[in-house]
Amino acid sequence: MNTLDVVAIFAVLLLAVAVLPGTLGILMLTNRIAASPAGARYIYSQSGVLIVLALALIVYALYRNAVAGPFSVTVIGSAAAVALLLIYGFLMHAKMLFRPVRKPIFISIDEALGKFGPDEEVVGVIDGDGKPYAFIARLARRPHIVYQTEGDSPFIMTHCILAHSSMSYALEGNFSNPDITITAALANNMVFYEKNSRCTVVQMHNRLEGRNDPLSTVPTVMTSLKTWKNLYPDSPVWMRPVEWRDVFYLKLLARADVIDPSSPVMVYPLQHQLDERLPMKSLVLGLLSGRLSRAYPVDVVADRKVINDQIADTRLAIFCVDDYMQAFDRRVNGDRILTFEKSDKDERFVDVETGSEWSATGACTSGKYEGRQLSAIPHYNKIFWYVWSDYFPGGEIFGAAINIENIEASAA
Repeated sequence: MNTLDVVAIFAVLLLAVAVLPGTLGILMLTNRIAASPAGARYIYSQSGVLIVLALALIVYALYRNAVAGPFSVTVIGSAAAVALLLIYGFLMHAKMLFRPVRKPIFISIDEALGKFGPDEEVVGVIDGDGKPYAFIARLARRPHIVYQTEGDSPFIMTHCILAHSSMSYALEGNFSNPDITITAALANNMVFYEKNSRCTVVQMHNRLEGRNDPLSTVPTVMTSLKTWKNLYPDSPVWMRPVEWRDVFYLKLLARADVIDPSSPVMVYPLQHQLDERLPMKSLVLGLLSGRLSRAYPVDVVADRKVINDQIADTRLAIFCVDDYMQAFDRRVNGDRILTFEKSDKDERFVDVETGSEWSATGACTSGKYEGRQLSAIPHYNKIFWYVWSDYFPGGEIFGAAINIENIEASAA
């Protein structure tokens, strides 16, 4: 083995170290590294230097071998290995698979119904000005993130297929112009890297991890397209053409039954022991207030139609119409706390205190508070129980006995 052989082999090793840690298969092993700010900086920024160096070395080895002759099997084999690594990275690297949509295409809700059908699942977002937007959830599974930068209240919508979780973040303050790359998944929840701040964001944590800066969350729900239209008939709907990467990526997940609620399959190991108080992939509404967490099983919410509750200092009401569920702050006029019940009229609720009538979207349509709007509470809408309970272990379940650990945490 001569010097050129060593250079060629080194180029392969260098390229492997640069490319493989960010690819889907290897991320199963390196996800915790990729989810850290330092690891994300290396995989999605600094590794580019190693790629350029590796390519320069293999080109040098090929050139020198061609000039000096005869061709070395080691050099030729190394060049082939470099080509295969580049192809594998192109197909499987998270940076290539999950490019955020920065220029979204919106169509009318009637066009969306004709194209996708009434039962298509959408992620619904209400921006800071109260304007509704819908995103076709199936198409958001890849790339996970869609920018909505128009108007006075821009935001990004994030959707994690592993957790069946969606959350939106206002583009403001330190997060006003984020440059985002999907990095990995940590305990079955998406993680992205914000290049400007050089911080990672775990969706369930809602903060810039490197600086511990909280992000401003925007009310986000999941429901069917027909229900969204009944509530927000003028809402634009995001969509995009299906690409070959969609088929490729979703077939990988379909084989693993990740998105099948009846399947016990999960991709990444849990941080804690599986909480078996609810079925693993049952859907819950996950709400936080301070250090307290509470899960509201979707079937319980659907059965009750309206829930009045309190978590720490948060007085909340959950309204349910068809498959739409939203949490609201029960306070009006700053301090008046209302108690709600289902109205005899379809899709309407009334407050016990004044008899005012309210819509499922939190708007008062008649009575003392006519014209008022309840504030929606950002929460995790219809997330898989096993992911929620893994991030908030021992948390309360609505209707169950209050968890002792949560009481102690609140008092600490």
